[in-house]
Amino acid sequence: MAAVGCIVKLGGSALTEKNQLETLRAESLRRAAGIVRGLCGAGAGSCIVVHGAGSFGHFQAKANGVASGSPAGSAGSEALRRGLCLTRLSVTKLNHLVTEQLVKCGVPAVGIAPFGAWKTAGKKVSQAGISAIRDALDAGYIPVVHGDCALDSEQHCCILSGDAIIEVLSREFSPQRVVFLTDVSGIYDRPPDTPGARLVDSISVSPDGRMDPPVLTSALPHDTTGGVSLKLRAAVNIVIQSHGAIPVLICELDSEAAERACLTGELGVGEGTRLSLATA
Repeated sequence: MAAVGCIVKLGGSALTEKNQLETLRAESLRRAAGIVRGLCGAGAGSCIVVHGAGSFGHFQAKANGVASGSPAGSAGSEALRRGLCLTRLSVTKLNHLVTEQLVKCGVPAVGIAPFGAWKTAGKKVSQAGISAIRDALDAGYIPVVHGDCALDSEQHCCILSGDAIIEVLSREFSPQRVVFLTDVSGIYDRPPDTPGARLVDSISVSPDGRMDPPVLTSALPHDTTGGVSLKLRAAVNIVIQSHGAIPVLICELDSEAAERACLTGELGVGEGTRLSLATA
């Protein structure tokens, strides 16, 4: 099996204007593609790209209740099924744009949609479609996976976030590092638009999931994936489940630090946030 050097999460808010329906941040996408191209040329193992949906999918999912699905035991309504279809049309549109830009930059990228291969029960992953990703890596391709809808055994459907996918991929492929590239510099001690908010350079994670220092988070009203809160929880879980073997770095996509974080796992003071296991 191909060794994975880095799993890169391209945040939906970094790739799109999240408050404007299906609006791409083209320059940020070009920068992201350049970073992935650098990873491919560095000889540091394969990489997996996972991206969020941003303004591609969240609006449709929110309007049609896709995240909450149907009441337990009931089949999905016609309106819910249509909402799922509209949401998937939107998120796969963004996946095509991301994959297209990567290929233009010389990256052997292939888009892989989770729907059907990944399933959930009560919004938790019950079946992970790993084989398609593994086969692509072994054949020399860079998988480009995205947050998607999933069929759920308890509520017909739900939203499967890119962050939840990364948790599973980290466990399956044991990368050297996981890097979240976002629209802000990292994790702040409170929402970054709050007066007095300070960037947290380092977060120590205890085996029971506590963070030092603690942080407060927020999410946009139409964000159906939990926003920063879920991202941070996924990062904490990756550190814990790997017993500290996989560091998690969070920094701004449109920054000088982004490529270095992906290539070497290094972040300077004020450049982002690094999560690692607390030492005894």
